[in-house]
Amino acid sequence: MLLPSKKMDERLLDYLKEKAKVTGNTTLQATHQEIAFDLHSSRVVISRLLKVLEKEDAIKISRNSIELLKE
Repeated sequence: MLLPSKKMDERLLDYLKEKAKVTGNTTLQATHQEIAFDLHSSRVVISRLLKVLEKEDAIKISRNSIELLKE
């Protein structure tokens, strides 16, 4: 059984940064469920972590979009 080498919060932030780099846009159009699916996690876990990142001023959450504030 392989264990992830990074914590989920680090994986989530890396995912958001990579997605922003690929799309060339710091505002991402994605639902919490889509992100959870991509990261093999649950929507609840992703929602909680996104809220933490928002409180740390790393992202801004809007309906069906997430704006990356820190690179």
